[in-house]
Amino acid sequence: MNLWTIAVFEFQRYFKWKQEIISIGLMLLSLVLMSAWPLVKTWLDNDYKVALVSSASAPKISGFTISQIPADSAETALAGIGDIWDLVVQVQDNKLVMTAESSASWQDKITPELKNWLQKQRISQLPLSAEQKEIVNNLPETQLVFLKKDSAKQNKEQQMVSGGLLILLGIGVFSGFGFMFTAITTEKQQRVTEQLLTLISTKEWIDGKILGISLFCLKSMVTTGLFLYLMLQAVSLVKGKGMFVLPITALELTSALLFVSLGLLLINSFMAGFAATIDDPNHSSRSIIMFLPTVPLGIVFSAMDNAEGTLMHILSLFPLTSFAAMPMRMASVSVPWWEWVLSLVLLIACLFWLKNAASRVFELGIRMYGKEPEWSQLLKTFLFARVKD
Repeated sequence: MNLWTIAVFEFQRYFKWKQEIISIGLMLLSLVLMSAWPLVKTWLDNDYKVALVSSASAPKISGFTISQIPADSAETALAGIGDIWDLVVQVQDNKLVMTAESSASWQDKITPELKNWLQKQRISQLPLSAEQKEIVNNLPETQLVFLKKDSAKQNKEQQMVSGGLLILLGIGVFSGFGFMFTAITTEKQQRVTEQLLTLISTKEWIDGKILGISLFCLKSMVTTGLFLYLMLQAVSLVKGKGMFVLPITALELTSALLFVSLGLLLINSFMAGFAATIDDPNHSSRSIIMFLPTVPLGIVFSAMDNAEGTLMHILSLFPLTSFAAMPMRMASVSVPWWEWVLSLVLLIACLFWLKNAASRVFELGIRMYGKEPEWSQLLKTFLFARVKD
Protein backbone atom coordinates (compact mmCIF):
# COMPACT_ATOMS: atom_id res chain seq x y z
CA MET A 1 0.00 0.00 0.00
CA ASN A 2 2.81 2.40 0.90
CA LEU A 3 4.58 1.54 -2.36
CA TRP A 4 1.61 2.59 -4.49
CA THR A 5 1.02 5.71 -2.37
CA ILE A 6 4.62 6.83 -2.93
CA ALA A 7 4.42 5.98 -6.63
CA VAL A 8 1.24 8.05 -7.05
CA PHE A 9 2.81 10.92 -5.09
CA GLU A 10 5.95 10.92 -7.24
CA PHE A 11 3.86 10.77 -10.43
CA GLN A 12 1.52 13.57 -9.36
CA ARG A 13 4.49 15.58 -8.14
CA TYR A 14 5.36 16.36 -11.76
CA PHE A 15 2.06 15.66 -13.53
CA LYS A 16 -0.08 18.81 -13.71
CA TRP A 17 -3.41 18.75 -15.54
CA LYS A 18 -3.22 22.40 -16.57
CA GLN A 19 0.25 21.91 -18.00
CA GLU A 20 -0.85 18.79 -19.87
CA ILE A 21 -3.91 20.54 -21.33
CA ILE A 22 -1.75 23.47 -22.45
CA SER A 23 0.79 21.06 -23.98
CA ILE A 24 -1.90 19.16 -25.89
CA GLY A 25 -3.41 22.45 -27.05
CA LEU A 26 -0.03 23.64 -28.31
CA MET A 27 0.47 20.31 -30.11
CA LEU A 28 -2.88 20.64 -31.88
CA LEU A 29 -2.17 24.27 -32.74
CA SER A 30 1.24 23.28 -34.12
CA LEU A 31 -0.40 20.55 -36.19
CA VAL A 32 -2.91 23.01 -37.65
CA LEU A 33 -0.20 25.58 -38.42
CA MET A 34 2.07 22.97 -39.99
CA SER A 35 -0.78 21.67 -42.13
CA ALA A 36 -1.73 25.15 -43.29
CA TRP A 37 1.78 26.55 -43.67
CA PRO A 38 2.49 25.18 -47.19
CA LEU A 39 -0.74 26.74 -48.45
CA VAL A 40 0.02 30.06 -46.74
CA LYS A 41 3.60 30.04 -48.03
CA THR A 42 2.41 29.36 -51.58
CA TRP A 43 -0.14 32.15 -51.30
CA LEU A 44 2.31 34.67 -49.87
CA ASP A 45 5.35 33.85 -51.98
CA ASN A 46 5.57 35.59 -55.34
CA ASP A 47 7.66 34.12 -58.14
CA TYR A 48 10.82 36.08 -58.79
CA LYS A 49 10.91 37.58 -62.28
CA VAL A 50 14.03 36.72 -64.25
CA ALA A 51 15.01 38.10 -67.66
CA LEU A 52 17.16 35.60 -69.60
CA VAL A 53 19.11 37.09 -72.51
CA SER A 54 19.42 33.97 -74.64
CA SER A 55 17.91 32.32 -77.66
CA ALA A 56 18.10 28.88 -76.05
CA SER A 57 15.05 27.40 -74.38
CA ALA A 58 14.68 28.76 -70.85
CA PRO A 59 14.77 26.32 -67.93
CA LYS A 60 11.80 25.83 -65.64
CA ILE A 61 12.69 26.52 -62.02
CA SER A 62 10.15 26.39 -59.21
CA GLY A 63 9.60 29.81 -57.62
CA PHE A 64 10.90 31.75 -60.65
CA THR A 65 9.22 33.17 -63.74
CA ILE A 66 11.88 33.19 -66.44
CA SER A 67 11.26 35.21 -69.59
CA GLN A 68 13.49 35.12 -72.66
CA ILE A 69 14.40 38.48 -74.16
CA PRO A 70 16.51 39.31 -77.23
CA ALA A 71 20.06 40.61 -76.88
CA ASP A 72 19.11 44.10 -78.05
CA SER A 73 16.75 44.42 -75.05
CA ALA A 74 19.45 43.68 -72.45
CA GLU A 75 20.12 47.34 -71.65
CA THR A 76 16.42 48.01 -71.15
CA ALA A 77 16.12 44.98 -68.88
CA LEU A 78 19.11 46.09 -66.80
CA ALA A 79 17.51 49.49 -66.34
CA GLY A 80 14.33 47.82 -65.10
CA ILE A 81 15.98 45.85 -62.28
CA GLY A 82 14.08 46.43 -59.06
CA ASP A 83 10.94 47.60 -60.82
CA ILE A 84 10.26 45.06 -63.55
CA TRP A 85 12.92 42.37 -63.08
CA ASP A 86 14.45 40.83 -59.98
CA LEU A 87 17.34 39.34 -61.95
CA VAL A 88 18.80 39.73 -65.42
CA VAL A 89 20.87 36.81 -66.71
CA GLN A 90 23.30 37.15 -69.61
CA VAL A 91 25.68 34.64 -71.19
CA GLN A 92 29.00 36.25 -72.08
CA ASP A 93 31.97 34.19 -73.26
CA ASN A 94 30.40 30.98 -71.94
CA LYS A 95 30.02 32.62 -68.53
CA LEU A 96 26.88 33.53 -66.63
CA VAL A 97 26.55 37.19 -65.73
CA MET A 98 23.70 37.66 -63.28
CA THR A 99 22.70 41.18 -62.29
CA ALA A 100 20.44 41.93 -59.31
CA GLU A 101 19.69 44.98 -57.22
CA SER A 102 21.17 43.48 -54.03
CA SER A 103 22.29 40.18 -52.54
CA ALA A 104 19.50 37.84 -51.47
CA SER A 105 19.15 34.23 -50.33
CA TRP A 106 16.94 33.23 -53.27
CA GLN A 107 19.91 33.78 -55.61
CA ASP A 108 21.61 30.72 -54.07
CA LYS A 109 18.72 28.59 -55.30
CA ILE A 110 18.67 29.74 -58.91
CA THR A 111 22.46 29.91 -59.46
CA PRO A 112 23.18 26.14 -59.60
CA GLU A 113 20.09 25.60 -61.77
CA LEU A 114 21.30 28.17 -64.29
CA LYS A 115 24.83 26.74 -64.24
CA ASN A 116 23.43 23.32 -65.05
CA TRP A 117 21.31 24.83 -67.82
CA LEU A 118 24.33 26.59 -69.37
CA GLN A 119 26.44 23.44 -69.20
CA LYS A 120 23.80 21.55 -71.16
CA GLN A 121 23.74 24.33 -73.75
CA ARG A 122 27.51 24.14 -74.15
CA ILE A 123 27.43 20.36 -74.48
CA SER A 124 24.73 20.60 -77.13
CA GLN A 125 27.03 22.83 -79.21
CA LEU A 126 29.87 20.29 -79.26
CA PRO A 127 30.44 18.25 -82.44
CA LEU A 128 29.05 15.12 -80.87
CA SER A 129 26.55 12.64 -82.10
CA ALA A 130 23.12 12.49 -80.48
CA GLU A 131 24.10 9.29 -78.69
CA GLN A 132 27.32 10.85 -77.36
CA LYS A 133 25.49 13.94 -76.13
CA GLU A 134 22.99 11.75 -74.32
CA ILE A 135 25.82 9.85 -72.62
CA VAL A 136 27.48 13.11 -71.53
CA ASN A 137 24.25 14.68 -70.28
CA ASN A 138 22.90 11.72 -68.35
CA LEU A 139 24.37 9.78 -65.48
CA PRO A 140 24.40 5.99 -65.82
CA GLU A 141 21.29 4.27 -64.58
CA THR A 142 21.31 1.93 -61.63
CA GLN A 143 18.80 -0.76 -60.76
CA LEU A 144 18.50 -2.41 -57.37
CA VAL A 145 16.23 -5.45 -57.44
CA PHE A 146 14.43 -6.64 -54.30
CA LEU A 147 12.81 -10.05 -54.13
CA LYS A 148 10.32 -8.75 -51.58
CA LYS A 149 7.91 -6.16 -52.90
CA ASP A 150 7.99 -2.66 -51.38
CA SER A 151 10.96 -3.68 -49.21
CA ALA A 152 12.85 -0.43 -49.93
CA LYS A 153 9.93 1.74 -48.81
CA GLN A 154 9.29 -0.51 -45.83
CA ASN A 155 12.95 -0.42 -44.80
CA LYS A 156 12.98 3.38 -44.92
CA GLU A 157 9.84 3.58 -42.78
CA GLN A 158 11.24 1.03 -40.33
CA GLN A 159 14.44 3.06 -39.95
CA MET A 160 12.30 6.11 -39.26
CA VAL A 161 10.38 4.23 -36.55
CA SER A 162 13.62 2.98 -34.99
CA GLY A 163 15.13 6.46 -34.96
CA GLY A 164 11.96 7.91 -33.44
CA LEU A 165 11.91 5.24 -30.74
CA LEU A 166 15.52 6.01 -29.84
CA ILE A 167 14.70 9.72 -29.56
CA LEU A 168 11.76 8.93 -27.28
CA LEU A 169 13.99 6.70 -25.14
CA GLY A 170 16.44 9.58 -24.83
CA ILE A 171 13.61 11.81 -23.63
CA GLY A 172 12.58 9.20 -21.06
CA VAL A 173 16.14 8.70 -19.79
CA PHE A 174 16.90 12.40 -19.40
CA SER A 175 13.50 13.03 -17.79
CA GLY A 176 14.24 10.31 -15.26
CA PHE A 177 17.67 11.78 -14.63
CA GLY A 178 16.30 15.25 -13.92
CA PHE A 179 13.34 14.24 -11.79
CA MET A 180 15.08 11.52 -9.79
CA PHE A 181 18.18 13.61 -9.14
CA THR A 182 16.14 16.65 -8.07
CA ALA A 183 13.71 14.70 -5.89
CA ILE A 184 16.26 12.71 -3.90
CA THR A 185 18.93 15.37 -3.43
CA THR A 186 16.32 17.99 -2.44
CA GLU A 187 14.72 15.69 0.14
CA LYS A 188 18.12 14.82 1.50
CA GLN A 189 19.25 18.46 1.79
CA GLN A 190 15.98 19.49 3.44
CA ARG A 191 16.38 16.68 5.99
CA VAL A 192 13.07 15.09 5.05
CA THR A 193 14.52 11.60 5.30
CA GLU A 194 14.31 11.33 9.10
CA GLN A 195 10.56 11.85 9.10
CA LEU A 196 9.98 9.53 6.14
CA LEU A 197 12.09 6.70 7.55
CA THR A 198 9.94 6.66 10.68
CA LEU A 199 6.88 5.93 8.54
CA ILE A 200 8.12 3.73 5.71
CA SER A 201 11.02 1.43 4.93
CA THR A 202 13.81 2.44 2.56
CA LYS A 203 12.73 -0.33 0.18
CA GLU A 204 9.20 1.04 -0.08
CA TRP A 205 10.59 4.53 -0.50
CA ILE A 206 12.95 3.74 -3.37
CA ASP A 207 10.50 1.35 -5.07
CA GLY A 208 7.78 3.99 -4.96
CA LYS A 209 10.10 6.62 -6.41
CA ILE A 210 11.29 4.32 -9.19
CA LEU A 211 7.76 3.30 -10.15
CA GLY A 212 6.23 6.79 -9.96
CA ILE A 213 8.95 8.61 -11.89
CA SER A 214 9.19 5.80 -14.45
CA LEU A 215 5.44 6.11 -15.08
CA PHE A 216 5.85 9.85 -15.59
CA CYS A 217 8.78 9.30 -17.98
CA LEU A 218 6.67 6.79 -19.92
CA LYS A 219 3.85 9.31 -20.06
CA SER A 220 6.26 11.93 -21.47
CA MET A 221 7.45 9.49 -24.10
CA VAL A 222 3.91 8.56 -25.15
CA THR A 223 2.85 12.23 -25.34
CA THR A 224 5.88 13.17 -27.43
CA GLY A 225 5.39 10.09 -29.62
CA LEU A 226 1.79 11.08 -30.33
CA PHE A 227 2.93 14.59 -31.23
CA LEU A 228 5.55 13.22 -33.66
CA TYR A 229 2.92 10.92 -35.17
CA LEU A 230 0.59 13.89 -35.70
CA MET A 231 3.42 15.75 -37.41
CA LEU A 232 3.95 12.82 -39.79
CA GLN A 233 0.23 12.75 -40.49
CA ALA A 234 0.26 16.47 -41.28
CA VAL A 235 3.20 16.14 -43.68
CA SER A 236 1.62 13.10 -45.37
CA LEU A 237 -1.74 14.85 -45.80
CA VAL A 238 -0.13 18.04 -47.14
CA LYS A 239 1.77 16.02 -49.75
CA GLY A 240 -1.48 14.30 -50.75
CA LYS A 241 -0.31 10.82 -49.70
CA GLY A 242 -3.25 10.15 -47.41
CA MET A 243 -3.07 8.81 -43.87
CA PHE A 244 0.34 7.67 -42.72
CA VAL A 245 0.32 4.19 -41.17
CA LEU A 246 3.25 3.20 -38.99
CA PRO A 247 4.96 0.04 -40.30
CA ILE A 248 4.62 -1.73 -36.96
CA THR A 249 2.15 -4.37 -35.84
CA ALA A 250 0.17 -4.36 -32.60
CA LEU A 251 2.40 -7.16 -31.28
CA GLU A 252 5.57 -5.22 -32.06
CA LEU A 253 4.13 -2.08 -30.44
CA THR A 254 3.16 -4.02 -27.31
CA SER A 255 6.61 -5.61 -27.17
CA ALA A 256 8.28 -2.21 -27.56
CA LEU A 257 6.22 -0.74 -24.71
CA LEU A 258 7.10 -3.72 -22.51
CA PHE A 259 10.85 -3.50 -23.14
CA VAL A 260 10.89 0.30 -22.86
CA SER A 261 8.95 0.23 -19.57
CA LEU A 262 11.33 -2.33 -18.09
CA GLY A 263 14.25 -0.28 -19.40
CA LEU A 264 12.99 2.86 -17.66
CA LEU A 265 12.62 0.93 -14.39
CA LEU A 266 16.17 -0.39 -14.85
CA ILE A 267 17.69 3.02 -15.52
CA ASN A 268 15.75 4.80 -12.78
CA SER A 269 16.78 2.12 -10.30
CA PHE A 270 20.41 2.97 -10.96
CA MET A 271 19.73 6.70 -10.78
CA ALA A 272 17.77 6.45 -7.52
CA GLY A 273 20.48 4.46 -5.82
CA PHE A 274 23.35 6.63 -6.96
CA ALA A 275 21.58 9.97 -6.41
CA ALA A 276 21.22 9.10 -2.72
CA THR A 277 25.02 8.97 -2.37
CA ILE A 278 25.42 12.61 -3.49
CA ASP A 279 25.55 14.97 -0.52
CA ASP A 280 25.72 18.35 -2.29
CA PRO A 281 24.63 18.29 -5.96
CA ASN A 282 26.18 21.71 -6.60
CA HIS A 283 29.70 20.64 -5.69
CA SER A 284 29.79 16.86 -5.97
CA SER A 285 31.96 15.45 -8.75
CA ARG A 286 29.85 12.30 -8.81
CA SER A 287 26.91 13.85 -10.63
CA ILE A 288 28.48 13.01 -13.98
CA ILE A 289 28.16 9.28 -13.17
CA MET A 290 24.38 9.60 -13.49
CA PHE A 291 24.85 10.09 -17.23
CA LEU A 292 26.06 6.48 -17.53
CA PRO A 293 22.57 5.22 -18.54
CA THR A 294 22.92 7.21 -21.77
CA VAL A 295 25.84 5.00 -22.83
CA PRO A 296 23.60 2.05 -23.85
CA LEU A 297 21.56 4.39 -26.03
CA GLY A 298 24.72 5.62 -27.74
CA ILE A 299 25.90 2.08 -28.38
CA VAL A 300 22.54 1.06 -29.84
CA PHE A 301 22.48 4.22 -31.99
CA SER A 302 25.88 3.31 -33.46
CA ALA A 303 24.57 -0.15 -34.47
CA MET A 304 21.03 0.70 -35.62
CA ASP A 305 22.06 1.11 -39.27
CA ASN A 306 22.63 -2.66 -39.48
CA ALA A 307 19.76 -4.36 -37.67
CA GLU A 308 20.70 -7.70 -39.21
CA GLY A 309 24.29 -7.53 -37.95
CA THR A 310 25.94 -9.51 -35.16
CA LEU A 311 26.41 -6.44 -32.97
CA MET A 312 22.69 -5.62 -32.89
CA HIS A 313 21.99 -9.31 -32.32
CA ILE A 314 24.18 -9.25 -29.19
CA LEU A 315 22.82 -5.90 -27.99
CA SER A 316 19.24 -7.17 -28.24
CA LEU A 317 20.08 -10.00 -25.81
CA PHE A 318 22.40 -8.14 -23.42
CA PRO A 319 20.11 -6.87 -20.59
CA LEU A 320 21.71 -3.42 -20.25
CA THR A 321 20.99 -2.63 -23.92
CA SER A 322 18.14 -4.97 -24.86
CA PHE A 323 15.42 -2.53 -23.75
CA ALA A 324 16.48 -0.27 -26.65
CA ALA A 325 17.95 -2.77 -29.13
CA MET A 326 15.21 -5.41 -29.14
CA PRO A 327 12.34 -3.05 -30.19
CA MET A 328 14.52 -1.61 -32.96
CA ARG A 329 15.57 -5.03 -34.15
CA MET A 330 11.95 -6.23 -34.18
CA ALA A 331 10.94 -3.18 -36.23
CA SER A 332 13.46 -4.12 -38.94
CA VAL A 333 13.87 -7.90 -38.99
CA SER A 334 12.08 -11.03 -37.87
CA VAL A 335 13.23 -12.13 -34.41
CA PRO A 336 12.89 -15.80 -33.33
CA TRP A 337 10.46 -16.22 -30.44
CA TRP A 338 13.01 -17.92 -28.23
CA GLU A 339 15.41 -14.95 -28.57
CA TRP A 340 12.60 -12.57 -27.59
CA VAL A 341 11.79 -14.71 -24.53
CA LEU A 342 15.46 -15.05 -23.58
CA SER A 343 16.01 -11.30 -23.90
CA LEU A 344 12.94 -10.55 -21.77
CA VAL A 345 13.96 -13.03 -19.05
CA LEU A 346 17.51 -11.64 -18.90
CA LEU A 347 16.16 -8.08 -18.74
CA ILE A 348 13.75 -8.89 -15.88
CA ALA A 349 16.47 -10.77 -13.97
CA CYS A 350 18.87 -7.84 -14.41
CA LEU A 351 16.16 -5.42 -13.28
CA PHE A 352 15.53 -7.31 -10.04
CA TRP A 353 19.24 -7.63 -9.33
CA LEU A 354 19.93 -3.96 -10.05
CA LYS A 355 16.90 -2.81 -8.05
CA ASN A 356 18.05 -4.76 -5.00
CA ALA A 357 21.61 -3.46 -5.41
CA ALA A 358 20.32 0.10 -5.83
CA SER A 359 18.14 -0.33 -2.71
CA ARG A 360 21.23 -1.19 -0.67
CA VAL A 361 23.13 1.81 -2.02
CA PHE A 362 20.08 4.02 -1.47
CA GLU A 363 19.82 2.92 2.17
CA LEU A 364 23.53 3.58 2.63
CA GLY A 365 23.52 7.02 1.02
CA ILE A 366 20.21 8.40 2.23
CA ARG A 367 21.27 8.18 5.88
CA MET A 368 24.58 9.99 5.38
CA TYR A 369 24.84 13.76 5.84
CA GLY A 370 27.87 15.98 5.40
CA LYS A 371 29.87 13.30 3.56
CA GLU A 372 29.65 10.86 0.72
CA PRO A 373 30.44 7.14 0.95
CA GLU A 374 33.86 6.06 -0.28
CA TRP A 375 34.03 4.45 -3.70
CA SER A 376 35.21 1.16 -2.22
CA GLN A 377 32.36 1.22 0.31
CA LEU A 378 29.91 2.10 -2.45
CA LEU A 379 31.12 -0.69 -4.73
CA LYS A 380 31.02 -3.29 -1.97
CA THR A 381 27.48 -2.31 -1.01
CA PHE A 382 26.35 -2.35 -4.63
CA LEU A 383 27.81 -5.79 -5.38
CA PHE A 384 27.40 -7.67 -2.13
CA ALA A 385 25.56 -6.44 0.95
CA ARG A 386 24.86 -3.49 3.21
CA VAL A 387 27.89 -1.83 4.73
CA LYS A 388 27.66 0.04 7.99
CA ASP A 389 28.58 3.67 7.63
